[in-house]
Formats: sequence, C-alpha cells, structure tokens
Amino acid sequence: MALGAVLAVGGALFAYAWSNRGAHEASVDSAVERFRASTPYGGAVGATSGAFRRPAFGVYSYEGSGTEKLSLLSTAQGWGPRIPATVSAAAGGCWTSKVEYSTNHWQEWTYCPNGDVLEEAGGRSSQTFDFVAFEVGDLVVFTCSPRNEIVRVEAEPGDSFEQSCDGASDERGTHVTSAGTTTFVGTGTVRVDGDDVEAYHYRSELTLSGDQTGTEQFDTWYALRDGLPLMTTREVRVSSASPIGDVVYTEHGRFTLASLEPRR
Repeated sequence: MALGAVLAVGGALFAYAWSNRGAHEASVDSAVERFRASTPYGGAVGATSGAFRRPAFGVYSYEGSGTEKLSLLSTAQGWGPRIPATVSAAAGGCWTSKVEYSTNHWQEWTYCPNGDVLEEAGGRSSQTFDFVAFEVGDLVVFTCSPRNEIVRVEAEPGDSFEQSCDGASDERGTHVTSAGTTTFVGTGTVRVDGDDVEAYHYRSELTLSGDQTGTEQFDTWYALRDGLPLMTTREVRVSSASPIGDVVYTEHGRFTLASLEPRR
C-alpha cells in the first residue's frame, strides 16, 4: 500500500475514532452486579429516628439526558438515556447515592438523617474525557464539615440554608470549595412510573473557588418519605487554568426516577 493510501486510511480511522469518542450509557445490569458483590446489607430499609428513613438499598433506574462540554477541542459527551443510581448503607445510619450519568462520569453523595433534617456529609465525583490518543480523568473527594442541611421538614417556602463543601484531588493536587445557599422552593409531586410521589423541592445555588472557579445550580425534588432524589436538574459552568489558558467546562441536564423499586 502506498504511503499516501496508508495516511489516508490512518486519517479516516482517526476521524472515525474522534467522531465516536466519549461516553456511553451506563449499564444498569453492571451496577446491579457491583451492588450484589460489594453490599453486605441485604437491601433492607434502614430504620432511623425522626422524619426520615433510609431508602431501600439497591440500584434505581432514572431516565434523562444531559450534555457536558469542554472549550478544549470541541469536546463533548452526553448522559443517559438510562441513568443508574446505587443506594447503599454508610456508617452512622447514613446512606450513599452513586449516580452514573455515563460510562465517563459518576457522582456519589452521602446523606444522613438527623431528626427532622436530612444532611449531606460529603461525596465523590469522577469524570473522564476521551481525546482518542489519551484520556484525561479526575477523582475529587468532597467533605462537608459541618454537614449541610439538604432538607428540613419544618422549612417554609423561601427559607435558605448556607452550604459549604471542600473538595480535593490527590491525583492533580488541586483544591476547590463549593459554597452558597440551598432554598426550599415548596412541596409538590413528581410523576414516577404512573404515580404522583410527594416531594420537597430545593434549589442550590453555589459558587466554586480555589483551583477551579464557577457556578452551579441544582434543583432537586426529594421524596417526603425517605429523602430519595426523585428528579434533578443541573446547570454548571467551571473554569480551570491550564498551560494553554483557561479551559471552560459546562454541564446541562435533567433526570427523573423511573421506578420506586430498586433492583438488587
């Protein structure tokens, strides 16, 4: 084969790989397998004192869509349409929810029932972008100390609570603080598998500072009975310094619970 033909074929293969790079839909079946292999709690609902009980443990299926974009090389990837979320027990009567937006992006939160308040203790965020020849990924661990109030049963519409969590990436040696307010919008219902489920609607408006700067806005509808997120919308814009200048990350998405019964 002539050199020109080799280059042409190589260029075509690279172009195909470039156009098809990125994230794919996360597998609900794989999430269930991991849950069965790593969770010794059997999937029961954990009783707690006060207004909140822990949700039933297992893998919940959400439906939604979203887009993540980098200003670098027009890089973008999507969510869903199926988005698994694994709910499992954590220490001290708390529980975690790990949401897999795609094969390249997941986030995990730790929630703690405390009387008539549902608190956020921290979480983790893992994200990867594919540039064909290489991938760039990062894992950030967040700690909220003191814990953030996420849902307060006695809140009135318009009540706001201060929020703050510190994040650190050991791999990249970076630190970021996410701080702002969460406001109770009001109660309502979310349609889940043909049923109207009662929910608390909260809006978080946060600012990032440190090695990353930007803004985040999340609207979340939490189930009245146990605090399980029923629906979430996300709007994120973050700027990070790099050797070639600031790289801007934007995120826009929405997902809704498809079934109240988890798989185990």
